[in-house]
Amino acid sequence: MTSLYRRFSPEEDIPVAGRLKKRKLLKYYSREAMAAVLTAGELLDGKSLPPHIPFYYASAYVENLEFLEEVFEKLDAYPDHVFDAQRFLLATPPPVNFKMMRNMVPCFVSIENNLTGDNNFIVDSASALLYAALTAPGEGPVLMGAGYLHADDSVEAGFALVNPSELAGHPLLGSDAPAIELFRQWAQ
Repeated sequence: MTSLYRRFSPEEDIPVAGRLKKRKLLKYYSREAMAAVLTAGELLDGKSLPPHIPFYYASAYVENLEFLEEVFEKLDAYPDHVFDAQRFLLATPPPVNFKMMRNMVPCFVSIENNLTGDNNFIVDSASALLYAALTAPGEGPVLMGAGYLHADDSVEAGFALVNPSELAGHPLLGSDAPAIELFRQWAQ
């Protein structure tokens, strides 16, 4: 197994732009997407992997919703204050919509690394991420990743190339631990 874990402080720039093949997409990246694409790219750099490698990614609930303030201000202009999904989508700029979509982070990682294999997005569960990797189709390694965008704008990202047999009996199987905890542990 090889793994890489990175943490970026709130004021720290995430130097992902120089690594991107599809730079036009950067405007749609959240800080979690930036950290994930950078970390995955660093882990996979120089490795010859088939594009059909299974890839599973888990993301925490986003604590930092600061980018939605502008949307809520627009919605507050409506006197009835009743939530209406259509009105919400019309008031939300497209880059914000992409930043809110839960599966966009693994999509950007896949795009940048030409990953086309089996994949799944998991909402913040180390156990579910481990089970996804353990039951991955095919022989050979699996790419696992996790991210966490904190309310203070700090962000964590972790990725690992692992053979499913290495995960059997892992202590976080069946736990309620957040997915990023796997990568914090592997970094020690």
